[in-house]
Amino acid sequence: MKATQLLQKVVNRVSQATTRKRVSPVLTRIPEPMRDLAIKGEYLRVFPYPTERVIGDYQTEPFITRSTKIVTLGSCFAQELSKWLVTHNFNCLKDEWGVIYSPKSLAQIVQYSFDSANWGPSEPMWMLDSKYYFPYLKSADHSGPRLLGASEDEARSSLREHFKRSQSAMKEADVAVWTLGLTELWRNKRDGYAYYAIPYPQIFNADVHEFHSLNYEEVIECLEFSIQTCKSNNPKLKIILSVSPIPLSMSFRSHLGPYVATQYSKSILHAAALRLTEKYDHVSYMPSYELVRNDPRANYTSDGRHVTRSCVDLVMDSFKKLYVLESA
Repeated sequence: MKATQLLQKVVNRVSQATTRKRVSPVLTRIPEPMRDLAIKGEYLRVFPYPTERVIGDYQTEPFITRSTKIVTLGSCFAQELSKWLVTHNFNCLKDEWGVIYSPKSLAQIVQYSFDSANWGPSEPMWMLDSKYYFPYLKSADHSGPRLLGASEDEARSSLREHFKRSQSAMKEADVAVWTLGLTELWRNKRDGYAYYAIPYPQIFNADVHEFHSLNYEEVIECLEFSIQTCKSNNPKLKIILSVSPIPLSMSFRSHLGPYVATQYSKSILHAAALRLTEKYDHVSYMPSYELVRNDPRANYTSDGRHVTRSCVDLVMDSFKKLYVLESA
């Protein structure tokens, strides 16, 4: 079913739900000065929740035009957003980073983009099969860490060029869309730098590498560092935060299991993102997670993890309503 048909369907459902002659018992207990606000804020007794109501109730100020320079960073869902923006002729800057999952990885990218002199992980590169790799970014083809070169000199040169391109994109952007994926990561015990994923068997050392799941305070710290650093280096930048609806592919929190661990990650990321939109005027939120999870059967493919094309269209149509100026 096309996105337009889905939207018409939910519009009809909203119309039916909101025209019922029903007075909620709860409303009779609301003081008169607050009655209108309570009516507007009353949860509709309908499933799935109408998309038009979700978007209509969420108040934003559109600021994106076709010429707005947009950069996207984050999980697989961020790449879906980037593809859609390019296809629909928005000015989406080249993705220099590939898939990144955690707020810690985002903060590391921001650090080496604007302060490469102080970028100093104890494992700057991995050597695999006589080639040098950057263990903090995933390769474009998702096959492993990003390849830097066949020699150390080539690898260092490649890394310097990447740092320059990364800084250039972040300084050029008018809007950054950051899609937060998960809180689980693998890091170096000595310096705390987080890898793109668990180190390969030929690299892994239990005395050096450890699993960690970011808590709420750590997520806030990573995001605030990223927000403040980007803003100080690019004062015009506006940021839109979102939470990826893609579940974890696996979890190393065996006492929780992957399903509960997914909810743990998403809950922390969701709470942190919304908290920061309240704190910073230039930071907004895109409720893509809510839209997708609202109707899982309709929005996910048969693997239960990735979203359908019609779901992407539905989310991006909502993105346009919330953040794109009508003249665009």
